[in-house]
Amino acid sequence: MRVPEQSMRHLRGFTLIEVMIVVAIVAILASIAYPSYVESVRKSRRAEARAQLLEAAQYMQRFYSQNDSFKRAVGTGTDMTLPSELKIVPPQGAQTYAIDFVTNSLTPSSFNLQATPTGSMKGDRCGTLQLDNVGRRNIKDAKAGVAIEDCWR
Repeated sequence: MRVPEQSMRHLRGFTLIEVMIVVAIVAILASIAYPSYVESVRKSRRAEARAQLLEAAQYMQRFYSQNDSFKRAVGTGTDMTLPSELKIVPPQGAQTYAIDFVTNSLTPSSFNLQATPTGSMKGDRCGTLQLDNVGRRNIKDAKAGVAIEDCWR
């Protein structure tokens, strides 16, 4: 028995042109969505670093209230160091930022902390985030045209 021609047309499937049009549409959508997704992930990782930088600053303020100095502990005379759980962002998993003092910035009356991008965040447009004892926020090694407000919101 012979199948009618109209029924054969429905059994053939997609043409190469139809498949290529779908592939082109998917490629265009992906080329728009992927960079936006990557920037969204970077933004959330920067938010984690900012939160931990603020937590480290609070730790420093508590240390100061107990020792009347950001640099040395009363009684023991040992220099202040940040606890290891405040130095790595995030505390578990793949490290994206390292928090520490800016070189030679720790004095009895002041400190300047920085969150340096590592791992997947290396080369981030905001560079290194900085925070000092009076709450001034700054960025270092940022790409041209990037404002402090863009990285700290």
